[in-house]
Amino acid sequence: MQSRILDELGLSTSFGIGPNRILAKMGSEENKPAGIHRTMPDEIELFFHNRSVREIPGIGPKTATRLAEWGITTMSEVSEFGEISIAKFTSERFASWIKRVIDGETSDEVSPLRSRKSIGKENTFEFDQTDSEIVLGHLSNLVAKVLKRAKEIGVAGRLGEVKIRYQGFETHTHGKSIPVAMDDETVFLRLAQNLFAQNVEFERPIRLIGFRLGNLEMPETRQSTFNIEE
Repeated sequence: MQSRILDELGLSTSFGIGPNRILAKMGSEENKPAGIHRTMPDEIELFFHNRSVREIPGIGPKTATRLAEWGITTMSEVSEFGEISIAKFTSERFASWIKRVIDGETSDEVSPLRSRKSIGKENTFEFDQTDSEIVLGHLSNLVAKVLKRAKEIGVAGRLGEVKIRYQGFETHTHGKSIPVAMDDETVFLRLAQNLFAQNVEFERPIRLIGFRLGNLEMPETRQSTFNIEE
């Protein structure tokens, strides 16, 4: 994978391998650039030994400062204090979480929603476009690409937005929400076409057209059809 990314994108990558997401993420920082670090289950205690609490994903400056006020700056000191003591000056929820981190018992699930708020695609025309049918054709292609990507990563959305940039870089965004999260291309195609027809200023040349799927969710079940006019 490292070789392929380097060949195709010209970028170096580092990999972390571990029993859960936090250890894998931290491992990816260990052997930069272009390194690989693996933490086995029986190596977790050693991995965290005397490591700064600020290196732990999820512990920000505010929490680190609060811990430091009690003389806790490393994960080894967290272990020495114990869950009950830490809960007294932070919270029971945090103390329980940090104990699971040390024990290597945090989640190994990787959710695409943790870093992704929406999925969008845009098309900038080589020349400002005045033919609305051509613009609609590009919009339809963008909707198809966005919904294909949504299905690939297993998410659905409740918001569809159309972005229109006119000559002179004046940009307008028009959106509409639906009651339930969906990944149906037909639904969002109708929604996008309606938003375009209702809001576009036909007499103005268009420089860019875009579509964004927002309010993402990972529902267990998805409604298969929906009448956008309702």
